[in-house]
Amino acid sequence: MALRGSLREFELPDIFQLIANDGKTGQLVICNKEDEAFVIFSRGAIIAAGNGLLNLQTILFKYLMDVRKYSEKELNELLYLCQGEMSLFSRELVNKRYLAKEELSLIARTGIEDLACSLFLWENGHYRFDSLESVGDYMVASVSLPSDAVTMEAMRRVDEWKRMKAVISPDSLFVPVKSNTPASPMGAETFSIMAPAEYLFSLVDGATSVEALCREVFFTEYRLYELLFDLWQKNRIMPLKMPRVPGKSPIRQKIPNSSPVAAGGIAFVIALCAALLMLGLGYVFNAKVLEKKALARQQAIVYGSGPIVSFVLFGVFLALIPLGGTAATIGKLGASMNLLPAAYALMPFAPMDGLKVYKWKKWVWA
Repeated sequence: MALRGSLREFELPDIFQLIANDGKTGQLVICNKEDEAFVIFSRGAIIAAGNGLLNLQTILFKYLMDVRKYSEKELNELLYLCQGEMSLFSRELVNKRYLAKEELSLIARTGIEDLACSLFLWENGHYRFDSLESVGDYMVASVSLPSDAVTMEAMRRVDEWKRMKAVISPDSLFVPVKSNTPASPMGAETFSIMAPAEYLFSLVDGATSVEALCREVFFTEYRLYELLFDLWQKNRIMPLKMPRVPGKSPIRQKIPNSSPVAAGGIAFVIALCAALLMLGLGYVFNAKVLEKKALARQQAIVYGSGPIVSFVLFGVFLALIPLGGTAATIGKLGASMNLLPAAYALMPFAPMDGLKVYKWKKWVWA
């Protein structure tokens, strides 16, 4: 029976488990509107994986060209002599001393694991499994990974990936932190695969973005983010611009009380409170005096001045809101405290102040 369907109906962990339990040999193809990927199984174990942009062959080529400094023409000629078979090509790389056997094995293991785990980030798509009699040509350095181990690692990475993407963006820039520890005497071609963190550390210069590093390194995007995240936590690199520190809650930056911004803000609040107090006292005093006089015009001016002042203060507090932080909080509170009483006081009903203005001149009240 053919194994095919939608990832919404049958999720990838279940598909991997079914193939592993049945010990199937063949190719699992997963596709969506944007990309197509594959995973090669041999008796339920994973021996190869890739997508439209990246597979084990492209990883090997990038490593050999960028780190080992071999030419693309030379590598293509060797691949052509091997008739495009990855198994034979990888053996020739070791026999002709392009790579050490342990070096090739580590590249294959990390590359297959990264490529297979990246598929678990797919939420939509369709899958199809085609049985094959032999898949030996796909195997590199006799590397095969248990499907259940890859599935568990992939599920861990899904959560880690979200956490790392929240604090590291494609345009982030990192700079190395100066240390008294002597630099490693090894060259890039020596530690690049056996110690990928050291290789990546050698590329961090404060001018190359994370997106550019993804194009430059030979490993996958997830591996790059994971290594950057680890170097950051160990204080070996630091971001030039970053909203948070990994593994910690966002830190609220406090402005010292002695700073000009803090002093100006405090002075402004004190002056504003004093002005409000004086206006209130003046309003009460004038209202008591003029209430005894039967002068409609003066009463209208006095009783209308309170709401007018409230509207002016509403505008002042409203201007504080775009400043953010404490100023925005004060602005919202002050605006609401002045707008509602002013509108309420202007109502043309007794005993509201608006009645005095309304009786004097209706067009002024309007």
